[in-house]
Amino acid sequence: MIRQLKPYIFAASLLLFIGLANVQSANAVPVTFSTSGSFNGLGNSIVFGIGPNTTTITFTGVNSTVEATPFTFASLGEFQTSVTGAGATIAPGTTFTLNITQTAPEGGSGSLFATLQGTIEQNQSTGIVTFSVTSVTIGSTTYSLTNNPLPLVPPNTNNGVTSVQAQITAVPEPATMILLGTGLAGVAAKVRRRRKAA
Repeated sequence: MIRQLKPYIFAASLLLFIGLANVQSANAVPVTFSTSGSFNGLGNSIVFGIGPNTTTITFTGVNSTVEATPFTFASLGEFQTSVTGAGATIAPGTTFTLNITQTAPEGGSGSLFATLQGTIEQNQSTGIVTFSVTSVTIGSTTYSLTNNPLPLVPPNTNNGVTSVQAQITAVPEPATMILLGTGLAGVAAKVRRRRKAA
C-alpha cells in the first residue's frame, strides 16, 4: 500500500514546493510608485511665523521609484526644515497628507494622514509628524510606515532632512493560491480513489 502511494506523495510534495516557490516569487515582484504631499491640503511647503522669525517645512516626494518586495526601508519622500532668525512654532491644527501613486504591479493610489506640532529652530527641534493612518494597501501591495511618530530634525542636522521610511510588502496573488489548492485537491482525490479500489 505504501509503495503504491509513494508516487502520489512525491507529486504532492512537488506541487507544494512549486506553490511555495510561486508565493515567494509573487512577493518579490517589482513595485513602481511615486509620492507627493500637501500641508493643510494646499501645497508641499508651509511657512510658520512672521517677520524675521520663520520656519519652513517642505516635503519632496519620490518619482517612479522601483523596489523589489519585501523591502524594509523604502523612502516615501522627505521633509526638509529651514528657518530664519529664531525659527517658529508649528500652528495648531496643521495637517499633512502623503499620497502614494502605484503604477506596477497594478495601478492605484492611497493616502497616509498626519498632524504636525512643535517648534523648529536652527539648532534644535521639537517638531513631530504623527500619522493617524500608518499603512495603505494598493492592489496586492501594502505600504507600512516604519518611523511613526516622526521627529523633524533642525536645519543644522542632516541639512534639515528627515526621511519617511516604509516597509513595502506584497500579498500572494489569489491565482497562485488557487492553483496550489487545486493541485493538492487533485492529488488527494486520486489517493482516495486508489484506496477505495484497493
